[in-house]
Amino acid sequence: MKETVIYSLKPSWLNNCLLASISAGANNGKIQDDLISCDIQSTRMRFLGASQVLILFEDHPFMMHAFEADLPYWDKYVDDIKPWLSIDCAIDRLAWISIQGLLIVRWNRNCLTTLLRSTRDIIGFDRLGLDA
Repeated sequence: MKETVIYSLKPSWLNNCLLASISAGANNGKIQDDLISCDIQSTRMRFLGASQVLILFEDHPFMMHAFEADLPYWDKYVDDIKPWLSIDCAIDRLAWISIQGLLIVRWNRNCLTTLLRSTRDIIGFDRLGLDA
């Protein structure tokens, strides 16, 4: 039996989140690592599409500390960052694609970028081990 659940209230953990717009070309795989190196402890990140991410914190004071800190991290990875508001929502979509039959020697950023150039803007790759 299929059941639809409708939430009348947003989950409370959203009040402990920063909403960030990721800069074009930023390395999504390094975002959390660099955040930790700046002594900012987020609990996890949730991507909301191609260019937005929710950065979750243990509580509201930790989130505000990260937001108010003048970190080189923010300029390196994000164009805009702010505490999450109840009116916020995802503004774009992310498509994961699978390419079958591609020779292993072609698994690199240059080849994949050439193949995908006509589809849309490419913001990143989920395989961090791709050769340049």
